[in-house]
Amino acid sequence: MTTPADILLVAINARYSHCSYAVRSLQANLGALSASSALLETDLDIQPFQLASQIAARRPRVVSFTAYLWNIRIIENTAQILRTIAPNIRLSIGGPEITPDYARPELFDALTVGEGETTLRDLCERWLKKAGPTDGEPLWHPPTILTPDPEDTARLELPYALYTDTDLTQRTIYVEASRGCPYRCTYCTSADTGLRLIPLDRLLPALDVLWQRGLRRFKFLDRTFNAPEKHASDILDFFLARITHDTRLHFEINPDHLNAAFAAKIATFPQNTLHLETGVQTLNPRVAGLIGRSADTATTLANMRFLTHDTRATVHADLIFGLPGEDEASFAHGFNALVTACNPPEVQVNLLKVLPGTRLARDAERLGLAFNREPPYEVLRSDTLDFASLTGIQCFARCWELVHNRNRFPHAVQALHAACNGEYYWSYKTLASRIQNEEGKFFAISLPHLARHLRDHLIVTVGISEAEADRLIEADLNGAKP
Repeated sequence: MTTPADILLVAINARYSHCSYAVRSLQANLGALSASSALLETDLDIQPFQLASQIAARRPRVVSFTAYLWNIRIIENTAQILRTIAPNIRLSIGGPEITPDYARPELFDALTVGEGETTLRDLCERWLKKAGPTDGEPLWHPPTILTPDPEDTARLELPYALYTDTDLTQRTIYVEASRGCPYRCTYCTSADTGLRLIPLDRLLPALDVLWQRGLRRFKFLDRTFNAPEKHASDILDFFLARITHDTRLHFEINPDHLNAAFAAKIATFPQNTLHLETGVQTLNPRVAGLIGRSADTATTLANMRFLTHDTRATVHADLIFGLPGEDEASFAHGFNALVTACNPPEVQVNLLKVLPGTRLARDAERLGLAFNREPPYEVLRSDTLDFASLTGIQCFARCWELVHNRNRFPHAVQALHAACNGEYYWSYKTLASRIQNEEGKFFAISLPHLARHLRDHLIVTVGISEAEADRLIEADLNGAKP
């Protein structure tokens, strides 16, 4: 039986295994209205018609959506349906996808640009005092666009009690140690938001309650966990005092800024405990400076080498292609340097996304960038790369993901890397061209087909004998350890 709720907080996650931190934080900060609220969580498998049906069945007076680039179209289509079937429901929307130039504000009664806990509580207090449309106030024309100040993290109610036992045992649990970011990367929606720390005297007891409830996998949402490093170091000490064999901690850190004391603290953690997402983005100093990153890319690379060679953390590096000022040769040079010096287990190679509301989006024309105006806002042309060139690098990135990052072919990859003389980018791009030419696509490629293409590449391009190539591929397909 569906329980009615005056306020319904809706989260459309990328997948079922994810838990929405945002809607739980909104609910925790509704004050006295929290008891009149409920959460509705789903994932991208849902259709707008289905979601609208589930919302209407709860008979809410207020519905709040949290919008990201992966769910905004589902939300908009759901809102259109709700306007027809339940026109008296007030619709609120916030989240990273909502910017001052958001294109469809008319679908909602209120839009929040920025953090929304206090704003939503104020809206609900005002709206729920109204009896309905007969009081003379229009329901949704014109919409109200709100741009509140950033939340005071010392006063926010922390939402961790709203994670259920099922959440803790079956799903990814998100936590946060700070809001905002101290850096000004031009491609990021958190630029210029300012770093605000959650006081440790509130955060650490809340994390300890989760620990006592049995949670051992914590995924931190912080844009840059190691800023400032003293705050981050105290959190690491909290976990070091409790660590167990099944503890898993996920952080996103900025390798441009990594002091010796914090790096040494990372090195004390056991194997497989820490998972570090490191945003390298580019190793071209001029391009790095242009996008708001440190131009001291030599230090960035040295820090990455320390993390991959002198700690037992699992380090995943991020690189972006299509950045203004960076051509294919520059990107290839940076990629080769990163793999040669660091050899992280995974390098995520991502096409630049020109996100709404970012400085990069505002300056796109001046920088020579053309980009898709629909999510996920991929760059279509840069000042140095045309669409065909970007497509070629995208094929390389897909090949690298399938062959290297997923660790399906450790024996063959080892042989491939040994023979390429540090030219990893061009070796994988040649393999990518082979696959693209023979398959005519770079999706839905079966593992046997991928193995055959890799075998042929080893023989024809690398010069390995057929017998040796067959042995390597067979070992990989049979799961033998290298």
